[in-house]
Amino acid sequence: MAQTKAVAQAAKLDLAVLASDSKNASGFGNLDLSRDIAIPYINILQTTSPQLNPAKAEYVEIAKVGQFYNTVSQEVSESLKVIPVLYQLRYVEWKPRESGGGFVEAHDADSGILSKTKRDQMTFKDVLENGNYIATTAYHYVLVQGTDGNWSQAVISMTSTQLKKSRRWNSLMLTQKVTGPSGSFTPPTYAMIYKLTTVSESNDRGSWFGYQVEKAGQVENADIYNEAKSFSTAASRGDVEAKPAVEGEPVKEAPQSKSKESDEDIPF
Repeated sequence: MAQTKAVAQAAKLDLAVLASDSKNASGFGNLDLSRDIAIPYINILQTTSPQLNPAKAEYVEIAKVGQFYNTVSQEVSESLKVIPVLYQLRYVEWKPRESGGGFVEAHDADSGILSKTKRDQMTFKDVLENGNYIATTAYHYVLVQGTDGNWSQAVISMTSTQLKKSRRWNSLMLTQKVTGPSGSFTPPTYAMIYKLTTVSESNDRGSWFGYQVEKAGQVENADIYNEAKSFSTAASRGDVEAKPAVEGEPVKEAPQSKSKESDEDIPF
């Protein structure tokens, strides 16, 4: 008697089932967005970045100086398209490297913390009594388009010389106009797309790569717009917060400018 063989075929997953389960956030347990999620930082790779050093664990073989680097996906790119959803100015407190280095706390813009510092005449840093220093930092929460074309959440931090780039970006956002039924108006920041590239910069203290921002068009996809709007709301409520780790620390401790709040000539 001939023996028949049953050929088992794997059932194809129904995407409708997947979509239904996703509404219940299945598998994520008690995950807290503000506690358990690492929001990627978008950094510019400098000559001192560990991603360029073969001896470092963070080394990325294809990475080049001046490229953008996503600290979570580890993607590198020459340019990026981003949708800005929220801007925050913070005074970030760091331990000096001789004391172990590292992020301490991000103080609000109205905290008055800068008034409690003294300018170190050797490093030109704003130093607290405890020895930590304060770095004025502009945070731009964005949706960034990955190499696969999808959009994801990220944070871009700008300090030192890049603060003037941040101000220019803010000015560019404020001057955008959209014409509606009742005339022209300034749209929400997350209605516009911007292209980021890098540019080589230098002064008598060194050279580095900085940001260059230009308008890239308007958000046309309603789903992407709503995703950006939701991210803006979450970040505004504090549900998602930029918490610098090693990746968010200034690339190098370059000499600071001689006057407080001046950032025209400081490598970041």
